[in-house]
Amino acid sequence: MNLAIVGCGMVSNEHIKALKRVNGIRVVALCDKDEETVNRMSKKWNIRSSYTDYTKMMDDQDLSIVSILTPPQAHVPVAREAIKRGINVVMEKPLTPSSGEARPLLDALKQSKAKLTVDHTMLFSRAMEGLTSLVRKGALGEVLGAAIQYLCTLDDSMAANQSHWSHSLPGGRFGEMLPHPIYAIQAVIGNDLVADRVATWKRGKYPWMPHDELKVLFRNEKTQSWGDMYISFNSIRPVINLVAYGTRRIVMVDVINQTLMELGKRGLGRLDSAKDLITQSGTLLLSTIGNATRFLSLSTLEYPLQNMYRSFVANISSGTEPLVTAEAAYQTVRITEQVCSQL
Repeated sequence: MNLAIVGCGMVSNEHIKALKRVNGIRVVALCDKDEETVNRMSKKWNIRSSYTDYTKMMDDQDLSIVSILTPPQAHVPVAREAIKRGINVVMEKPLTPSSGEARPLLDALKQSKAKLTVDHTMLFSRAMEGLTSLVRKGALGEVLGAAIQYLCTLDDSMAANQSHWSHSLPGGRFGEMLPHPIYAIQAVIGNDLVADRVATWKRGKYPWMPHDELKVLFRNEKTQSWGDMYISFNSIRPVINLVAYGTRRIVMVDVINQTLMELGKRGLGRLDSAKDLITQSGTLLLSTIGNATRFLSLSTLEYPLQNMYRSFVANISSGTEPLVTAEAAYQTVRITEQVCSQL
């Protein structure tokens, strides 16, 4: 399948690197509105065709997939043109900056043979795949809720750069990154989330960020489950931890270190504590050995991106729905929009 990339910012390097290892996909063209940027990337990755006009690129190339890696404000026109031509679409998150912009895309997909998926990166990591598999199988029992900690450091590159495009989004830097913890919670307790409580603090040093601490309580009336989210831009180290609570099992995921811990029923006695420590230590040791080897051979994003593209190729070939459907991505936008409106 021939694939073209629109948007040659920093993240495009990660996508191209991953795509080089995905059988069945050939990157045939790059497009960016800045000619110098697209020519530099084309030369760096030895991709022969480069464009500054995505419609001309779609005219010239026989494409199966267009990967849209632009800032979200530019997603809609490129996606709309691809869908109209029946070209399958991969988008960087979020689907669109607002839910109002997303609905017409969903309607266009109904009239097209094209499929669309959104790069909800964390869902394609090994640890999150393990968690979502347990949820689908009902291994947690009834899902009671999920809690995520998403902590960024003071020197976060987007937060620290006053000129970064993320600060022009609704919600600013939060608006750019909120989809990640939100879709992770969706994967556990479902799409029908309502932001029940939103609270913010300002602790950091960047005056262009009115808030840099965020706490949100979600509820899902359909599943009668809760979601809890804490985001900080003042942490000493990056942390992404997700805990899923069920009536039969609790599952703890360290997304950065890619460890998954399943916790079953136990008592409060000393023997229970000893058994629990041995079991958890053994699980952590095995995960650490396997992950250390993988981290040395692949960049942080490489495996999830490879996995996402391989899955999407399989979906296109088999006519099945992708893991991240357009409707699920729309719900992520809707929930993000709801949180940002309360900041």
